[in-house]
Amino acid sequence: MRYDRLPRGGDALIAYVLKVGEDGMHILRAVYRDDAPPGLRDLPAVQVLRQVWVQQYWYDGDGQLRWRGPKSTRDRASRRATEQRNTGKTKADGRPDPASARVPWSSMEIVTPHDPEARYSQKVTAAGQRDWIGYRDHQSETCDSPGPNVIVQVVTRPAPEQDIDALDRIHQGLTTQGFQPTEHVVDGGYVTPDSIHRTEQQWGIRLLGPVRDDPRASERSGFAKEDFHIDWQARTLTCPRGVTSPPWKPTLGDGHPRLSVLFPRKACRNCDNRLQCTGNVDGKGRHIFLLPEPQQKIQTKVRKEQKTDQWRRRYAIRAGCEATVSETVHAHGLRHCRYRGLAKAHVQHVLTAAGANIIRLSECFPPGTAPSHPPRPTSHFQRICQRLTN
Repeated sequence: MRYDRLPRGGDALIAYVLKVGEDGMHILRAVYRDDAPPGLRDLPAVQVLRQVWVQQYWYDGDGQLRWRGPKSTRDRASRRATEQRNTGKTKADGRPDPASARVPWSSMEIVTPHDPEARYSQKVTAAGQRDWIGYRDHQSETCDSPGPNVIVQVVTRPAPEQDIDALDRIHQGLTTQGFQPTEHVVDGGYVTPDSIHRTEQQWGIRLLGPVRDDPRASERSGFAKEDFHIDWQARTLTCPRGVTSPPWKPTLGDGHPRLSVLFPRKACRNCDNRLQCTGNVDGKGRHIFLLPEPQQKIQTKVRKEQKTDQWRRRYAIRAGCEATVSETVHAHGLRHCRYRGLAKAHVQHVLTAAGANIIRLSECFPPGTAPSHPPRPTSHFQRICQRLTN
């Protein structure tokens, strides 16, 4: 038996991919012929083949099979209304330009025939970039009872769906199950000023987590947005040097309402703190985007609080959930998906959580009783978590 290696790149790889594409098109043409048995085209495997070939190939105006290009931008909710992952350039006949025809968003692209519901995702963490194909698991556990912490809810979502997009589903599930918390401690992936405000208004739950700092704060060592005084009645902003902006203008940012504040160019150009404030040398005025009033007040408040030791001690309890993730992943194989499809993957996640709960409860003994064997010593990680919460 002989196995051929795939071409490593260049024209040889494209020629090989197009040859595979022609083979697949030959099968699809045969299946969809008028004299073909009608049941063939309804087979799940044929439908997966058809969808994959539509996502990966297209015919140009000359009838030549083309291979779609790779993704050129990240999958963002504000871009999903667009038809393509690019500038959308088309030729006169309406067909995509060969240089800009791209595969669809990760939320739609089938990446493996073994599980057509599995999706590709990429996540940047402190440990580096992680890429995977599959699903995303959200675990909620108790953290304030005298007994052991137990996982009370599991939500399974497609891998490209961001953590914050699952937040309403999580709170709905907790409320339906009778586990509605007064305070929900989450990591930064679930937290924005809008999610804090919406969670409080819709579910009556306080969301505790870090709000992202100003992404451009490192570019300027001077005034941040929080240093400006906001007059919500006059719709103006006053800088630390006493210069007041003209009334702001409503705008959109990533599809969400924003308030655009532009300071006069002349006032900023003559300011002694111009470089420290605007960060530019060409004399432009400071440009600031504000959130709507409730969200902006939340952002200012949380950004200030999360720099204090008191907030850090409150949030240190979140380390327990990280330990749960590590336990279910390394001890119970959570990231090794044993089933196909979102529904069955969710069953695995629920059973994994149930198994973790059984182990925790088996190590918990009523007051006045003793275990039949000495308890396991407290781990170094547990001692660190206990010191952080004290």
